[in-house]
Amino acid sequence: MFTAGSIIPIIIEMVCGAAGGMAVAHWARGLRLVLPRSALTGIIGGLALTWLAGRTPGVSRFVGHVERAADATVQAVGGYTPEILVGIGIAGLLGGVLLMVIAGLV
Repeated sequence: MFTAGSIIPIIIEMVCGAAGGMAVAHWARGLRLVLPRSALTGIIGGLALTWLAGRTPGVSRFVGHVERAADATVQAVGGYTPEILVGIGIAGLLGGVLLMVIAGLV
């Protein structure tokens, strides 16, 4: 089940994805994107891209193999390393931006 250690990366993904989605909505005012909807779209994009990055061979080391990050990372080093937390945040932010741009253009 979920532990406090496995919730931390999910929260980072969601917050960064929402920030990316809201940033696109703010910068692209001509598209008339609604802020709460753009935040939700950003959250979905952040979760999706981080999940995808965890399964991409060259990129997975930056997000800490998300599917088993709570087990391997916490047991091996006693907590999340800054590289993994930053990688998760960047992947969440980019996922939110990408999905929001795609949704805005469609």
